[in-house]
Amino acid sequence: MTDNDFTFGISTLDKLLKPVLEPPSTIVIAGHPGSGKTTFASTICYANALNSKKCLFVSQQEDKQKLYRNMKRLGMDFYALESKGLVKHLSFPISSAVEEIINEISSLVASQDFRVVVIDSVNPLLNAVEGDHAKRAWLQNYFYNLPKTINGVCILVAELPFGSKSIDLGSIEFVADAVLILKHGIKSNLLVRKLEIRKSRSSPISVAEIPFSIVEGRGIELYAPPILEEVAREGPEVDVFCTKLRNIIKHLHKGMTVYISYPPDARPLIYIPMFIGIAVLNDLKIHILSYLYPPDVIKDLIRKSFSQTGISREVVDKIIQDYIKIRSINPFTYSTDELAIRELLMIPNDADIVAFHGIEIFATRNREEYIRSLYNELNYLRNMGKLIIRIGSIANKEIYDINSMLSDVVIRHDVEQIDGEYRYKMYVWRRGEEPHIIKQEELDSCLEELVDLIKRKLIGG
Repeated sequence: MTDNDFTFGISTLDKLLKPVLEPPSTIVIAGHPGSGKTTFASTICYANALNSKKCLFVSQQEDKQKLYRNMKRLGMDFYALESKGLVKHLSFPISSAVEEIINEISSLVASQDFRVVVIDSVNPLLNAVEGDHAKRAWLQNYFYNLPKTINGVCILVAELPFGSKSIDLGSIEFVADAVLILKHGIKSNLLVRKLEIRKSRSSPISVAEIPFSIVEGRGIELYAPPILEEVAREGPEVDVFCTKLRNIIKHLHKGMTVYISYPPDARPLIYIPMFIGIAVLNDLKIHILSYLYPPDVIKDLIRKSFSQTGISREVVDKIIQDYIKIRSINPFTYSTDELAIRELLMIPNDADIVAFHGIEIFATRNREEYIRSLYNELNYLRNMGKLIIRIGSIANKEIYDINSMLSDVVIRHDVEQIDGEYRYKMYVWRRGEEPHIIKQEELDSCLEELVDLIKRKLIGG
């Protein structure tokens, strides 16, 4: 990183807005109380201090110990950077005179080589000179020249009153290189956070609002919609092994999406050993994320699905231990966008296959939000080189159509009655190929073929 190369500390914003940080630069971060402004400003301060660009954090909102303690919970150790002389916290009571605060900042800036200055927040200072036009103009001019003085970046945090969508910083808004508004609210009893890019000099943008989340141990996580031209091509091939499936599907690729569905009142287990077998035979790690059951229940379902295959429970448990990681999440505890962010953070880097179980639960979600969030999440996973499997019963035609539309392979289990017996059949379609129907006997034969290969690999003989 060069001497004039600054960072937001958030990769998505660095990609979208990096030019606005070219010094001298003024960034305004505004929002309602509790929206994450201090966390955002601290992230910029901390990330640049880590790169040896000293940061002065001026606060009239929180004392140092409280700020440092809160930020440490988010993965930022200001204590460590302060001990190295890379961060200094300066706190003033709200009742302090404006001249006193400005003189202290100027003295520190003159005596030390700070490259980032955070003012959290500017509202008390501007309110103190309200009605005094000359002094207000002097204060605004000071903030305008501060980035030039330090040849760096000045972060001005501004408080928006509840209910207000506009900020009143006078000429500061016009000279700022970027104005970023943090929004948060309640929708369907769930917290929704969005970052609005209201102004971005030298950085043309195609998206005005970006969902974000504040995550313990990680801080602010923000994911902009992927640019389609930049989404990765399909990755390495994955052999399906089963002769019948290979003739239909040919092969899979990392980066593809497979949708497995079944009737809500007739849930087969045959797909479980088939796809776990494919993972084992390709030496791939599976990350299962269930919206319906805790990990122990999923493990029991896996064991049950193998119970008639001739593979012992000990071997199945070893498969679970060596190849499978299971997490569960209640989708009704997060908004649609925040849920996608949380899910992406839960996926380990070494996972080759990501399987979402119980996706029918989203039949209750807003259709437009669901499609947008799912489309973006699938493209993120594709860029990560994951083979994606989405599993769920057909709660309604709309949820089936949405998932089919966004998938490269569709496998739909149906039930038919033959001679008084109910038998499964499987509809299989792969992008660019004709759809096929696989009968129960062919499914059984496919499973036997896979199980035989698994036994040879894991047991021998």
